[in-house]
Amino acid sequence: MLLLAPIVLLQAPLLAQSLFDRPPTRVMIHNPEATEGKRNRTTITVEVPEDAGNALASIVLTQLPNIDQWDWGRSEPRVYIGDYSLRGKGVNGLASAVVSDSEGVVSIQLTPAVSPGTTVNVVFRGFNPEAGIYQWSTELLAEGDQPVRYDGPTLRLTVYEQDPFH
Repeated sequence: MLLLAPIVLLQAPLLAQSLFDRPPTRVMIHNPEATEGKRNRTTITVEVPEDAGNALASIVLTQLPNIDQWDWGRSEPRVYIGDYSLRGKGVNGLASAVVSDSEGVVSIQLTPAVSPGTTVNVVFRGFNPEAGIYQWSTELLAEGDQPVRYDGPTLRLTVYEQDPFH
C-alpha cells in the first residue's frame, strides 16, 4: 500500500481541473426586437459573482428542440462590461463565437476571461426567425485547463408574428 502512495501523488496534477468556488447563476438573454424577420441585437448577460474563485472563460448555449434555428449573425460578437443596456454596443475582439447550426450550439470564448465581480454582455447581430418560443440550455466554463462545465439556467425568448395592421 505504501508503494502506491507515490504513484497516486504523481498522477494528482493530471486530474486537476479548473473550476469555480461559486459558479455564475445569473445568466440572461435580451432581444429588444421581438418581431419575426426583424434585425435583432441578441445580448447574453452573465454576472460573475465576487466569490467565484475563478474567471469566466466561456459560455456554451445549446438551443432546445425547435423547428427554426436562432440567427446569431455572421460577424463576431461585441462585448461590453457592466449592466445590460438597451443601447449597449460593445467592442470587437473581446469574444469569439463558433456556431454549429446543425447541433444548435453556440460556443462563446471570452478573451480575456471575465474576472469575478464583473458583469459581461455579449452582443450578437442577426435576424429574428419565425414566430415562436426559443430556448437554450447554458453551460459556463472557468478559465484554465480542463474546465468543469457548470450548468446554468435555461434561457427563453419569444418572437411574435408581424402585425398586419402596423
